[in-house]
Amino acid sequence: MSLTGWVQGLRTRWTIVLFVCGVGLAGTLTAGGLEQLLRDQRISTVVVQGDLKYLEPQTLQAALTQRFAGTFFETSLQRVISEVKQHPWIADAAVRRVWPDTLVVEVIEQRPVAILNDTLYLGVSGDLFDPPVPVNEPLPKLYGQPALSQQIYSHYGVFSERLSGLAKVISVAHGTDLGWVITLEGGTQIRVGRTDLLSRLARARDVLESTAVPALDQIAHVDARYDNGVALTQRTSP
Repeated sequence: MSLTGWVQGLRTRWTIVLFVCGVGLAGTLTAGGLEQLLRDQRISTVVVQGDLKYLEPQTLQAALTQRFAGTFFETSLQRVISEVKQHPWIADAAVRRVWPDTLVVEVIEQRPVAILNDTLYLGVSGDLFDPPVPVNEPLPKLYGQPALSQQIYSHYGVFSERLSGLAKVISVAHGTDLGWVITLEGGTQIRVGRTDLLSRLARARDVLESTAVPALDQIAHVDARYDNGVALTQRTSP
């Protein structure tokens, strides 16, 4: 190879090396700039999505926008979710960032199925929550220990099914000296104790459906805690 060719080849190789280095440096600068941009970008809008029945979407969106507006776009999404879920009506939430300045919050709302001890609400997910405003719905009432709320609700479902056609069950209580107490629409109470519940409940229903006993609206209590019988207490005249 001639001296001239060798010099031209050397120049070509150096040109390639310098080009590659330049591209790498430019990429580094671009990545660094993007990282800096992400750090500097701030949230200006929060968008709420979800099937909401009890929460007003616009009100919730305004509150969340006020809370997170001005915070950095790189704010921890887990922290956002944790704060959003502190709202008593929110059962769960997911959050994602949308460039350049928006947070999208997907909300799963609580769905109350019963009221516990006249104060707390039992959600369909099994959570107990305390909304700031009572729910204006005819929900069944449960009474007992909060830790047993799901069990009490499950019993309510079974009792309601077994008494369907007789009367609507409006409340179920557990943990009193009487054991399980079922209150029917109209105020009649059925006491089934602590054991052999379904057999005792069946016996109470058979008696109430008998033509030999007074009408349901004349009966105050049905005590089915006995092994082989049922005691009825009639309502006193006002």
